[in-house]
Amino acid sequence: MRLTPLLLALLAFTGCTLIDRRTFAPAPEAKAQAPAPPSAASIDPRTPLVTIEYSVPSPDYGELLNAAVRAAEGRDAQVQYDVIAVMKDTTDISSGMRRATEVMRAIMRNRVPESRIHLGVRSDPTLRAEQVRVYVR
Repeated sequence: MRLTPLLLALLAFTGCTLIDRRTFAPAPEAKAQAPAPPSAASIDPRTPLVTIEYSVPSPDYGELLNAAVRAAEGRDAQVQYDVIAVMKDTTDISSGMRRATEVMRAIMRNRVPESRIHLGVRSDPTLRAEQVRVYVR
């Protein structure tokens, strides 16, 4: 009779394992993976009114920008503009800000007050060439 509880206890512990360092060691296939680079949509989900790509030193964007600003002003006389320089990396922010400022001045030549134009710089590691994007809000 005394042997029965001992036998039951031994049978109950047959599924148990000894806890040691191997129990808490990570599996070799559980290595961390590098995060995917952000997509262009995650940088700014809005569709730009105008995208000026600087694959050439001085792109000719004047007529296109003037037509887009006139169309936007025709829809809403109080429209706000976000002029965003998008760069591959932000090591040379001054060139991005200079280009965004040039685009801002081109918008102001269409009689848009400076108070309705907002400047910014963002990075996108997937770019081939720097860009200035004009968004409306």
